[in-house]
Amino acid sequence: MEASDYRILIVDDDPAITDLLASYLASQGYFCETATNGRTALEMVVCRHFDIAITDVVMAGMDGIALTKQLSRQFPNLLIMVMSGYYDVKTTESAFAAGAHEFIRKPFTLAELDMCFQRMIQNKTKHKEGL
Repeated sequence: MEASDYRILIVDDDPAITDLLASYLASQGYFCETATNGRTALEMVVCRHFDIAITDVVMAGMDGIALTKQLSRQFPNLLIMVMSGYYDVKTTESAFAAGAHEFIRKPFTLAELDMCFQRMIQNKTKHKEGL
């Protein structure tokens, strides 16, 4: 798939983060939409098609772990990257147990984001091809 074929949903209650990620990923050719909380994100995914979700962990209402669990259950082909500024082993384990494909620790550089993002896509492609 080409970058322009991917639709990405970015979920974070910090508009500086969603704006930065959407701007960067759009500059790479991806189509991006944003949500400020887990409930809105879930509604968006139900109504529209997304290939990738990038979500923060700590948000009011539905947190990123609960969102990841719901998304991975309802949309098993959706790639999910979880990000958090509150890094510990338990958070990382919870993210992967909920269905995340990647975890990135805030603050991160765009190069680190790109590396995790590309690894997630490549792993999905390899899995699809049975490699």
